Formats: sequence, structure tokens, C-alpha cells
Amino acid sequence: MEPLLRRCAEYGLLVRFADLGQWGDAELRSEYDPAVPEIVIHCAISPHLVPRAIAHEMYHHREAIGEIERLCERQARETAADAFAAQLLDELA
Repeated sequence: MEPLLRRCAEYGLLVRFADLGQWGDAELRSEYDPAVPEIVIHCAISPHLVPRAIAHEMYHHREAIGEIERLCERQARETAADAFAAQLLDELA
């Protein structure tokens, strides 16, 4: 987890935990806020999911700063963020 948090710091990204509330049948694990910028992790998620959630939201930060192209379709962006998270966590392991 430490290498992942160092990578966040390199991007100037804050990471914090908060109650993100209920979203019906959907599970909201994390959110990216470009205004800060920060990644907010839902305090109710399982600890083993935290690294993947951070890496997933880091993808969205990279979109926001123009490091990578923002895909038009939401589902495509989420799929790409999941793939990036898996690859990044493998690299940092």
C-alpha cells in the first residue's frame, strides 16, 4: 500500500476515508474529486479492496490532468480504470 500512496503523493492526490452513503443496489467504493484533488474511499468497504479503489480513481485523476485521453463513454472509462488499477497494482507488488 505504501508504494501506491507514494504514487498518489507524486500526483498531488490526497486520499481520505469518508461515509459515501447508500446508493441503492450499487456499491460505491470510492470517488475522485478533481477540485481538491482527492480520492475519497468509502469507509464501509473491505480493507482488501482499498488499494484497487485508490488505483482505479488514480486513473480518473490522470484523465482530469490530461495525462491520458478521457474516453467518451462512461462504461469504457470505468473498464479502462479497472484495467489500469490491476496493472498498476501488479507493477507495485
